[in-house]
Amino acid sequence: MKAIPRLVALLTVLLVCAPLFTGGQGLFQRDAKAAIYRKAKKYHLVPIETAVPEAFIDLRYKITSAAGKPLYLTEMPALIHRATAAKLRKVAEELKPHGYYLKIWDAWRPPEAHQALWDAVQDERYVVPPSKGLSWHCYGISVDLTLARADGTEVPMPSKFDEFSTRAASRYTGGDPEIARRVTLLQTAMKNAGFRVIESEWWHFDDMRAEGGIRNVTAADLGIRMP
Repeated sequence: MKAIPRLVALLTVLLVCAPLFTGGQGLFQRDAKAAIYRKAKKYHLVPIETAVPEAFIDLRYKITSAAGKPLYLTEMPALIHRATAAKLRKVAEELKPHGYYLKIWDAWRPPEAHQALWDAVQDERYVVPPSKGLSWHCYGISVDLTLARADGTEVPMPSKFDEFSTRAASRYTGGDPEIARRVTLLQTAMKNAGFRVIESEWWHFDDMRAEGGIRNVTAADLGIRMP
């Protein structure tokens, strides 16, 4: 009978010490994410990795941005409105027979990050000025994405993410027929699912008919730290 208390004690030590053996990426981090997800649910935001499991996540603002520095910390979750997530699943299903998968560059964006982006860019063609309202990203109903292969490798598209140039336009006018075909395929699938294409960015799509209530959500609302 003495073995049972000893086993319980051993398991307790392992659970407590798990982050120490994984560089801090164990139980405590999962608990922190779980707390964020619980708060996000109140605002109809869901994690993309569970809502659209076949999509690849690569939040570019964890690495760099037009502001010259990352807008997100490494633990920033990829969240999106649950109605928008359902539409993304339809897009993923439509693209898969063509050998393509979605790679998410940005989804829900805290207003704090949007303000920093505007301060750096200050060009209404590419960033909504906060004085005129928040980006739909702040409501979780806009998404920035590209196409990838089954291994997550991005395929050539008209431009890089946040390349504020004529190459970023949604109407591809370059000379590569394969890129033109991909852009058309992506835009058609997104439109079929209910997304809106914008003129200045081929990678940006808006879900203007998200059901279930939308609200701009700050990082503070979810207990997320910002740089």
